[in-house]
Amino acid sequence: MQTGRTPMESPLGNFAHIDVEALLRDSRKRAAAFEAAQKEVAAAVGRATAANGHIVVECTAQGGVTRLEIDPRAKRMSVKDMSAAILAALRKADADLQRQVSTIMGDSFGGMDDAMADPDTALAKVAEAQQAFDGMMSDAMGELDRLRKKLGH
Repeated sequence: MQTGRTPMESPLGNFAHIDVEALLRDSRKRAAAFEAAQKEVAAAVGRATAANGHIVVECTAQGGVTRLEIDPRAKRMSVKDMSAAILAALRKADADLQRQVSTIMGDSFGGMDDAMADPDTALAKVAEAQQAFDGMMSDAMGELDRLRKKLGH
């Protein structure tokens, strides 16, 4: 009975040439990179000062502004000037955080586009990529298992 295959051709087709161990190693490596990037982004703190260091602001990707410190000497400023200084420090702290996240993402994933400069977008992209990768690996492993069972191995 002829199967339509040459004697050297595997019933698994291209799957027969997949190095499953290498695929699993690569999967683990990528998952670790995603996890490490998520932890680094979560730990990043944007910092800035204004009014000669009398106003200090810190922000994080998860918590927004996490620290606003106003030295009593800043009370000598007018309300308008103090408000402007606080807003300037907030913008600088946010820019510092965005720079850090962009660096983390670029170092972890070989460069990201400008949309990744936003920490919330960066975290969402990392989570989305992780889910897509996990789904792809699950599908591939399911297909390999199905073929293995079909072949009686």
